[in-house]
Amino acid sequence: MTMTVQTLYRSLLREAKRVSDYNFRSYALRRIEAGFNKNRQLQGEEAESVINEGYNQLDMLKRQSMLTRMYPSATSVMEKV
Repeated sequence: MTMTVQTLYRSLLREAKRVSDYNFRSYALRRIEAGFNKNRQLQGEEAESVINEGYNQLDMLKRQSMLTRMYPSATSVMEKV
């Protein structure tokens, strides 16, 4: 179970870093960290359902990163630093 959680966490972070839009990328990284910190102590069926939700979020993030690569937006002022 721990390896599954670590793999999911790394996959989510990796996919979030591939998003080209600065605002969405920052939001995704904050959400990932907050979600994992919030659900750190879960066990059993609760943990399994949260992990499954995490995989659903990973699929959504993959679709979003693909869309941002297909239709890039203007570079943010924050990225020009």
